[in-house]
Amino acid sequence: MLKPKCGFIGIGAYGGNQILPFHRAKYPSLFINTATTDLESLTEVEEEYKYQIPGGEGCNKDRKKSRELFRKDIDNIINEIKEKLPGIEYLFIAASLGGGTGAGDVMPSKRVAMNELEIKACIIITVLPDPKIESVQALINSYETLAEIEALEEPGTTFILDNSKNNNKMKINEIFFCHLDALLTLDCNSALGNIDDAEVEQMLRSRGCSIISKLGKDKSDLQNLLSTFHNNVYAPLEEDKVIKYIGLTNVGAGKGIRMEDIYAEVGTPLDTYVQYESAFTLCVLSGLSLPYKKMEEIKDIIDSNKDTIKRNLTAQNSNRLSKSIGFFDEITSSEKPTEKKKSSRDLLF
Repeated sequence: MLKPKCGFIGIGAYGGNQILPFHRAKYPSLFINTATTDLESLTEVEEEYKYQIPGGEGCNKDRKKSRELFRKDIDNIINEIKEKLPGIEYLFIAASLGGGTGAGDVMPSKRVAMNELEIKACIIITVLPDPKIESVQALINSYETLAEIEALEEPGTTFILDNSKNNNKMKINEIFFCHLDALLTLDCNSALGNIDDAEVEQMLRSRGCSIISKLGKDKSDLQNLLSTFHNNVYAPLEEDKVIKYIGLTNVGAGKGIRMEDIYAEVGTPLDTYVQYESAFTLCVLSGLSLPYKKMEEIKDIIDSNKDTIKRNLTAQNSNRLSKSIGFFDEITSSEKPTEKKKSSRDLLF
């Protein structure tokens, strides 16, 4: 069981909501934000596990502002992590792609954590905004932040959820918690074969992104499993069939799910880890490509709005009203002007 080795950090409003179920389940957790109101909304969380980055009251989707605040306070943030999450080997950082505080801090947080904490990997949990309802700024942030995550060389997979998959965002968070918690608490003693901690760690350390599927005992068959690879709360799978590891826990002897059928659907991995006689079916696809097709769709939306955004911004920089229409000019021109004595304030201008 890997749970005792894992700690969670939630950065920003989304990050706080995402790791709340893990906090309830007694995983070591720390909630970080620039906004007091977001931290205060986490009424279930004890004050000692909340940390406000000083100098700002929210970042209003401004990634640069967030990163500068993070940079100035980095020593205190690292000390908080060491104090509240002692002895962990795997750090999970939850932050939104489209927001301000989380989007600005998630990349440097992973890089700093790997450099300054004695951990084996840093795993990112993030979420794509729904293009139908989110602002263009949120879409721009998501594209830029994911590009930064892609460039990271430090070990640790990325779980990318998708807010367009369910109207209830909290439901998405709960489903993901159910999936990841099942993986981190995996414990089975089958004579037929087991997935051990080292194999789970290998999947978590892999770069690229990962998804987890879980089926109850009564729905554990091949067709239901293959369906979960596409009908889920994660960003869509790429069609390139790039994959590094597959982990599969089987109900019973696993006769109903053949690994070659999974290969045909998602690609042939470098290695597979299989467990039998489990209480449920759990399948981990690790080392997948990032959701490039989805990100290209987001980029197209951004590009299609460029002219509108430019017009709206430049419109506020021009003066379209006349400074004077001269209505009273003829009336007042015959009057002898009275010289006003200048006050001490007038002399300042």
